[in-house]
Amino acid sequence: MVLGRRIAGLSRRVARELALAGHLTVDGQRAAPSHRVRAGERLELDAPAAPVGPIEGPELLATTDAIVYVVKPAGLHTHRLRPGDPPALADWVAERFAECAAAGLDPREGGAVHRLDRGTSGVVAFARTRAAFLAAREAFAAARVGKHYMAVTTCPFDHIWPPSAGPWLGLSDAGVEVSAPLGPGFGRDRVAVRRTGQPARTRVAPESPPGPRRLWSLELLTGRRHQARVHLAWLGLPILGDELYGGEPAERLYLHALRLDLSAAISSEQPITAPLPLEFAAALG
Repeated sequence: MVLGRRIAGLSRRVARELALAGHLTVDGQRAAPSHRVRAGERLELDAPAAPVGPIEGPELLATTDAIVYVVKPAGLHTHRLRPGDPPALADWVAERFAECAAAGLDPREGGAVHRLDRGTSGVVAFARTRAAFLAAREAFAAARVGKHYMAVTTCPFDHIWPPSAGPWLGLSDAGVEVSAPLGPGFGRDRVAVRRTGQPARTRVAPESPPGPRRLWSLELLTGRRHQARVHLAWLGLPILGDELYGGEPAERLYLHALRLDLSAAISSEQPITAPLPLEFAAALG
């Protein structure tokens, strides 16, 4: 659809959804998304935006000349996925740091240089300048960003740690390194370990004594979708609250982006830490 290519921040899919909902007119008449545009026609697309309003929960961690660091609460999107979606973390940042909204390539993203799953809490970085945005995005793509997470998992009574070394597993003093490649899984929104998948590497180490639930630290050496969740489930350690990958039901996904280090992308930056939520300790009993 032509509007999906001409309106900044609007994808062709979203433009089509709006047209199907009756928001597209051509010369004042409602039109279908399949309408073939002719020279001189006036196209209008009514894309209602949800009011920003107050967003409870986000905490400002730090600001530098290049980056704004914010804690994303569990259950909140990093940025809106469609016009009209409820307010997201990017809206909260743009209200307070207007320059972030102009720093990125898509106004909806509010300058976010990366994204966390909706259920994941933790530190998110928003660029304040276009140069910082491009440098940070390039570093993420090249796996030059330090990313440390914490997770609470359920542990089967017969679970043995560390596991035996084998394909896609390496053992070291720092813990276990999982190098299982990831690709599309069966079912909507699922990712799975696949030989033909993209390379993915995660270092895993325990941070609490053995028990029915256990706290783990994770260093993501690559940045694949659902990487931490799938690698832990593959180890037989599904994250508490992650029912998509076999986790025990809970009030939230117990995955937290603890620390982010962008110094390899922007030399003036320092590692930023988002404190572990109190409910993690409670979940361990």
